[in-house]
Amino acid sequence: MNNFNLNQYTLDESDFDISRGYQVDNRPLCAGMPFMLTDVAHQRLVLKYMDDFLVMDNLAQIPSCNSLGYGYYKNDTRFLSQWELQLNKNPLSLLSASTSNGFLGSFLYTNHEIENIQQQKITVNREIVISNLLWEKFTIHNYDNKELDFILSFLFQADFADMFEVRGLNLKSRGQRMVPLLGKNNSSLYLAYQSLDQNLLETKIEFFGLSQIKIYPKDGVIDLPLKLFPRGVVEFQIAINTSLNKQKENLTGFNDAKIMVQNIYKSWSDSITSFKSDNEIFNYTIKRSINDLFMLRQPTPKGMGIGAGIPWYSALFGRDSAICALEIMPFLPNLACESIKVLASYQGKTFDKFTGEEPGKIMHELRLGELARQKIIPHYPYYGTCDATQLWLMSLVSYVDWSGDLNLASQLWTNVEAALNWIDKSMEKTGYITYVSTGEHDLVNQGWKDSHDSVMHKNGMLANPPIALCEAQAYVYKAWMDIARLARLLNKNELAQNLMDKANYLKIRFNSDFWLDNIQYIALAIDGDNKACEVYASNAGHCLFSGILDNDRANLLADKILSADMYSSWGVRTLGRSCVAYNPMSYHNGTIWPHDNAIIAAGLAKYGRFEDVHTIANDLYDVTVFQSDYRLPELFCGFKRQDLFAPVPYPVSCSPQAFASASVFLFVQAYLNFEAIACESTLKIIQPKLPNFVNRLNISGLRLGNAVIDLNFEKNNDVTVCNVLRKSGLVKILV
Repeated sequence: MNNFNLNQYTLDESDFDISRGYQVDNRPLCAGMPFMLTDVAHQRLVLKYMDDFLVMDNLAQIPSCNSLGYGYYKNDTRFLSQWELQLNKNPLSLLSASTSNGFLGSFLYTNHEIENIQQQKITVNREIVISNLLWEKFTIHNYDNKELDFILSFLFQADFADMFEVRGLNLKSRGQRMVPLLGKNNSSLYLAYQSLDQNLLETKIEFFGLSQIKIYPKDGVIDLPLKLFPRGVVEFQIAINTSLNKQKENLTGFNDAKIMVQNIYKSWSDSITSFKSDNEIFNYTIKRSINDLFMLRQPTPKGMGIGAGIPWYSALFGRDSAICALEIMPFLPNLACESIKVLASYQGKTFDKFTGEEPGKIMHELRLGELARQKIIPHYPYYGTCDATQLWLMSLVSYVDWSGDLNLASQLWTNVEAALNWIDKSMEKTGYITYVSTGEHDLVNQGWKDSHDSVMHKNGMLANPPIALCEAQAYVYKAWMDIARLARLLNKNELAQNLMDKANYLKIRFNSDFWLDNIQYIALAIDGDNKACEVYASNAGHCLFSGILDNDRANLLADKILSADMYSSWGVRTLGRSCVAYNPMSYHNGTIWPHDNAIIAAGLAKYGRFEDVHTIANDLYDVTVFQSDYRLPELFCGFKRQDLFAPVPYPVSCSPQAFASASVFLFVQAYLNFEAIACESTLKIIQPKLPNFVNRLNISGLRLGNAVIDLNFEKNNDVTVCNVLRKSGLVKILV
């Protein structure tokens, strides 16, 4: 095995000088090349750490000219759009791939039959770690009894496309891509782009541990001539560094980078509640979800948040972050707290028609790429959401319920007041939160179902704006009730009473206006013509979570949600099969979303419908069993379970996706039925019942205020018994 000294290959300061002389590259990247389009249901291989992420196809490559978002990204920019591997100009065969912990990948290849080399005589082992840059370590074995000469080639391109371009936005103009250049030591390569806002973006590819490297910059090819003795081994490393205006990263080497990120992950995960059941698949799903949430942590200029999903939405989203915080609150409180604080830091302060900013409003989406910097798109940030503000208020109170941290509540109280004022002003005209699209880049629909066709009448016609979604009003009710509780803890009793009065009035009015006697269900929305959208949509299930419904109507609603029209036996559909607009493959009009189901299950628990909670939890567990990585998907098609052997993947989705990964933890809350009152040092566990797939569950390191608790749940003749194994600190546990 070759030994090498990393330092001897490191470039000196002068090598980063822009005066090395870029020339504009006017060649189209895909000229003369076939457009690469594979089956969109194919699994992606994804690695991410902080704001760097890598999206590969199922062969662990970045194929050129693809339409599926493959690439190496940072801050909404694709710094590599092709990174393919060949041996003597032939593709390699992937034997195994692992990306289970999110930031570290391992991929083993072998050779096909080629001239002078029999098949399966060579293995190429790639290990990738993403830290402050991307490191690849290659270990190549010759398993033949003779010397082998061959060329390992890398095909590369960098289009420096903004994520909105990758997603299909056609631009009238863009910056200038530069002709790739060799570094001064001939073992490195620079790809560059001068953006519209005059920033120089660079991708630097640098090789360590090789004596021979042939780089053909204009052809997009790097050749490594290799000679391996019988049973010989060669090892080398590659660093891929992205930069904006000549920023540099310290080159540490693969092993040091791997240890650094592993240590950061260990320190982060030590503060997380741990789970151990008698079901190893469930254990792995929990571990997978924790790894995904670490992976999705998203730095912003104002703090750490949670990225919504990879590849399309690896950015801070208000609604997604707040829902995630609610889902993970008892078990990953630090991550929830980060999200609450960063959303507060981006809260609206002024009126801006282009971005939708309004004082007190919580943002929808933050982008940091070229189009946002140039203000070509409004996402710097964009505020087009009708529910993120209420959800943020709810998540803050949930955090105080578990942490008892009234200091944080006091620090953010001006944000709370601004959010409450925004709600009041938004409801002045109609008494409800409404939205209307006002610009080219505005979302037509601004609830969680934000596709253009997600709000319709029973005849299939789309609703006219301004639109009042049912769940947006239900969130207002819960936000007011929650903040009233928090206000009393802060001795703001007059405000607390005012909020409770408004909430109670809203509940009466909502039950009158949104309840549809003719279909015994809650209207999806009331549109600008004051017409109710009389369709069976899953949005109504979120009203259960809020507690806004009268008991009789809540039970009628729950019956319909669990009926064959809405329920596929994999989960609750977003739209009932009886609806004109139903399509089991439509993004929001017939598919099944795990987070949607988890919120509905948590709502069913509030009304004592525990058998229904278990029905949904059991079926969503079955969905994970059919996933190769036991990861809950963002969504999947709404076909009837009895008609198909396995859940049908949705063609284009994010994986991992934040509130899908977090939904596992909301299901746990729903069937164990926690109620936390940290300010009274009390944890209530009300009628807990383990689901079918678990007979024993240990939860260790659960934090309530300053107390730490270990709990054991075990089935005994279909009755779940809760045992307190350990508690430190002042806490009263009521089962």
